[in-house]
Amino acid sequence: MGKYQLDHKGQVAVTKFHEKNTPAKFDKKKQLEKIRAEYLKKKQKQTEK
Repeated sequence: MGKYQLDHKGQVAVTKFHEKNTPAKFDKKKQLEKIRAEYLKKKQKQTEK
């Protein structure tokens, strides 16, 4: 723990804080799906013209 000792309530608060503030892990599959969906929408708009 280091210099400052926290009780259980304080430890829970710190854990929650860090969970909220950690950047979301980069998920390659989700990213690819997102890009693919955007591409398909764009392609569909072009074919409608």
